[in-house]
Amino acid sequence: MNKLAERIRVAREEAGLSQADVAKALCLSRSAVNQWEQGLSKNIRLSHFFALARLLGQDPQWLATGQVFSRAREPVVISPTPDYPSLTSEEKALLHQIRRLPGTLRKGLLKFLRALDDVAVSPDHPA
Repeated sequence: MNKLAERIRVAREEAGLSQADVAKALCLSRSAVNQWEQGLSKNIRLSHFFALARLLGQDPQWLATGQVFSRAREPVVISPTPDYPSLTSEEKALLHQIRRLPGTLRKGLLKFLRALDDVAVSPDHPA
Protein backbone atom coordinates (compact mmCIF):
# COMPACT_ATOMS: atom_id res chain seq x y z
CA MET A 1 0.00 0.00 0.00
CA ASN A 2 1.62 3.16 -1.20
CA LYS A 3 -0.69 5.83 0.13
CA LEU A 4 -1.57 6.94 3.62
CA ALA A 5 -5.23 7.20 2.62
CA GLU A 6 -5.29 3.56 1.54
CA ARG A 7 -3.56 2.39 4.74
CA ILE A 8 -6.09 4.28 6.85
CA ARG A 9 -9.03 2.74 4.98
CA VAL A 10 -7.62 -0.81 5.09
CA ALA A 11 -6.72 -0.55 8.80
CA ARG A 12 -10.20 0.79 9.61
CA GLU A 13 -11.87 -2.03 7.70
CA GLU A 14 -9.62 -4.64 9.36
CA ALA A 15 -10.60 -3.20 12.73
CA GLY A 16 -14.24 -3.68 11.76
CA LEU A 17 -15.06 -0.01 12.16
CA SER A 18 -17.11 2.27 9.95
CA GLN A 19 -16.07 5.83 9.14
CA ALA A 20 -18.82 6.94 11.52
CA ASP A 21 -17.35 4.75 14.30
CA VAL A 22 -13.92 6.33 13.83
CA ALA A 23 -15.37 9.84 13.68
CA LYS A 24 -17.34 9.30 16.89
CA ALA A 25 -14.37 7.79 18.75
CA LEU A 26 -12.10 10.69 17.73
CA CYS A 27 -14.77 13.38 18.18
CA LEU A 28 -14.58 14.37 14.51
CA SER A 29 -17.02 14.58 11.64
CA ARG A 30 -17.51 11.58 9.38
CA SER A 31 -16.57 13.78 6.44
CA ALA A 32 -13.14 14.43 8.02
CA VAL A 33 -12.48 10.68 8.17
CA ASN A 34 -13.77 10.29 4.61
CA GLN A 35 -11.40 13.04 3.44
CA TRP A 36 -8.46 11.21 5.06
CA GLU A 37 -9.42 8.00 3.25
CA GLN A 38 -9.87 9.78 -0.07
CA GLY A 39 -6.50 11.52 0.25
CA LEU A 40 -8.19 14.92 0.20
CA SER A 41 -6.79 16.07 3.53
CA LYS A 42 -3.15 17.10 3.27
CA ASN A 43 -2.60 17.77 6.96
CA ILE A 44 -3.90 15.44 9.64
CA ARG A 45 -3.33 16.83 13.11
CA LEU A 46 -0.74 14.74 14.95
CA SER A 47 -3.07 14.31 17.90
CA HIS A 48 -5.73 12.91 15.55
CA PHE A 49 -3.20 10.76 13.71
CA PHE A 50 -1.87 9.09 16.87
CA ALA A 51 -5.37 8.66 18.29
CA LEU A 52 -6.37 7.04 14.97
CA ALA A 53 -3.39 4.66 15.09
CA ARG A 54 -4.32 3.66 18.67
CA LEU A 55 -7.97 3.21 17.77
CA LEU A 56 -7.11 1.02 14.79
CA GLY A 57 -4.47 -0.93 16.71
CA GLN A 58 -1.76 0.03 14.23
CA ASP A 59 1.85 1.09 14.59
CA PRO A 60 1.93 4.83 13.78
CA GLN A 61 5.12 4.33 11.76
CA TRP A 62 3.43 1.76 9.54
CA LEU A 63 0.33 3.91 9.20
CA ALA A 64 2.44 6.93 8.20
CA THR A 65 4.99 5.24 5.93
CA GLY A 66 3.87 1.71 5.14
CA GLN A 67 7.07 0.42 6.75
CA VAL A 68 7.78 -1.10 10.13
CA PHE A 69 11.08 -0.27 11.73
CA SER A 70 12.71 -2.58 14.25
CA ARG A 71 13.38 -1.15 17.65
CA ALA A 72 16.48 -1.65 19.75
CA ARG A 73 14.39 -2.28 22.86
CA GLU A 74 10.83 -3.18 23.71
CA PRO A 75 8.49 -0.18 23.74
CA VAL A 76 7.16 1.03 27.03
CA VAL A 77 3.42 0.41 27.23
CA ILE A 78 1.59 3.40 28.65
CA SER A 79 -2.14 3.13 29.15
CA PRO A 80 -3.40 6.62 29.80
CA THR A 81 -7.05 7.03 30.57
CA PRO A 82 -8.36 8.92 27.54
CA ASP A 83 -10.72 11.82 28.04
CA TYR A 84 -14.15 11.26 26.49
CA PRO A 85 -16.41 13.88 28.07
CA SER A 86 -19.66 12.50 26.64
CA LEU A 87 -19.05 8.90 27.77
CA THR A 88 -19.91 7.39 31.13
CA SER A 89 -17.12 5.99 33.29
CA GLU A 90 -18.23 2.47 32.35
CA GLU A 91 -18.10 3.32 28.62
CA LYS A 92 -14.64 4.85 29.06
CA ALA A 93 -13.41 1.70 30.81
CA LEU A 94 -14.86 -0.53 28.07
CA LEU A 95 -13.33 1.57 25.30
CA HIS A 96 -9.96 1.57 27.06
CA GLN A 97 -10.00 -2.24 27.32
CA ILE A 98 -11.14 -2.68 23.72
CA ARG A 99 -8.35 -0.43 22.44
CA ARG A 100 -5.81 -2.65 24.17
CA LEU A 101 -6.95 -5.70 22.15
CA PRO A 102 -5.13 -6.75 18.98
CA GLY A 103 -6.98 -5.80 15.78
CA THR A 104 -8.23 -9.31 15.04
CA LEU A 105 -9.71 -9.75 18.51
CA ARG A 106 -11.25 -6.28 18.39
CA LYS A 107 -12.81 -7.07 15.01
CA GLY A 108 -14.25 -10.33 16.39
CA LEU A 109 -15.60 -8.58 19.48
CA LEU A 110 -17.26 -5.91 17.34
CA LYS A 111 -18.85 -8.59 15.17
CA PHE A 112 -20.14 -10.36 18.30
CA LEU A 113 -21.55 -7.14 19.77
CA ARG A 114 -23.30 -6.26 16.52
CA ALA A 115 -24.82 -9.76 16.39
CA LEU A 116 -25.88 -9.41 20.01
CA ASP A 117 -27.48 -6.05 19.22
CA ASP A 118 -29.35 -7.60 16.28
CA VAL A 119 -30.75 -10.30 18.59
CA ALA A 120 -31.65 -7.78 21.30
CA VAL A 121 -33.69 -5.59 18.96
CA SER A 122 -35.31 -8.33 16.90
CA PRO A 123 -39.13 -8.61 16.97
CA ASP A 124 -38.81 -11.97 18.74
CA HIS A 125 -37.04 -10.37 21.70
CA PRO A 126 -38.74 -7.50 23.51
CA ALA A 127 -36.40 -4.64 24.34
